[in-house]
Amino acid sequence: MRLIRLLSALLLALGIAGAANATCLVSSPALGFAAGSTYDVKSSSVASISGKAGLTCTGSVLNILGTGYARATMTSLNGFTLKSASGGSIPFQVAADQSFNYAYTQGGTIDYYNTTLLSLLNILNPNSFAPPLYAKLTAAPNIPAGTYTDTLTVQWSWKVCNGVDVAGLVCLFYETGTGTSTIQVTLVVSADCRISAPNVSFGTAPLVTQFQAVNQAVLVDCSVGSSYKVSFSSGGNGSSRPWRTMSDGAGHVLQYNIYQPDGTTIWDETNPKQSTVNGGVGTGSTTPSQMQAYVAKVNPAQTTPPAGTYTDTVNVIISF
Repeated sequence: MRLIRLLSALLLALGIAGAANATCLVSSPALGFAAGSTYDVKSSSVASISGKAGLTCTGSVLNILGTGYARATMTSLNGFTLKSASGGSIPFQVAADQSFNYAYTQGGTIDYYNTTLLSLLNILNPNSFAPPLYAKLTAAPNIPAGTYTDTLTVQWSWKVCNGVDVAGLVCLFYETGTGTSTIQVTLVVSADCRISAPNVSFGTAPLVTQFQAVNQAVLVDCSVGSSYKVSFSSGGNGSSRPWRTMSDGAGHVLQYNIYQPDGTTIWDETNPKQSTVNGGVGTGSTTPSQMQAYVAKVNPAQTTPPAGTYTDTVNVIISF
């Protein structure tokens, strides 16, 4: 009887530190870039992102001892390219680490139980294991607005140690399994425009009848393929009809207006004009060059106000 009791005590001492009952589950998380404009993409201003890779293991004991592994084999539907229905495409990269030293390739496998990678990521602890994914754009193309997507398929296989001896030196129990994660990667790209609007100067004249009309243009460009309309705000007095006004700051005003190229049609927010340059659509250039001509005139029928410097501020409005 004594021998049996001693043997039982010895077996208990050599037993596991507690059966972990660890559980590994596979999910299909989404991976979304922050929304941006076509010019954000073109200027490489879209930030890299991180998210879950799709495997989560939980339990009372998780350990790297022995021959464990957590392997992810990835394929991309579009060859690691975000594509939209509008025909644009944006190459991107996916990696297991933030520095992109462990980058995925088409059909390539990464073992998250790699000791170097685990140390770098610091993601293994006694209670959980959830490997991450990192993604970034790798090019800055000139693209149309749209929703850009790709689908990543991750084939998982794992052998996770979830039970060790009391000394913590030997893995006694493993959980093994396989599964598939389907991860949708998305970037919503909006249209945007660029404007260059030089100041207007009527020069100097002693009488309002002597101010000459000014023929000038604002320069505009919008996202490639985006149509847009141009208009001008009413200026400081809040009204463009029948006249906008410049002020000298002392209560005196000088009436003027901005017209479409015909020189008679008042150009304001109630009367936007569709661009006709390049077929009415933008090219995506960051240096706007699509000329939108206008005519500015001082009202020759008004009473000449006192001498002074008269100014107004008008906004160029692009709707797209």
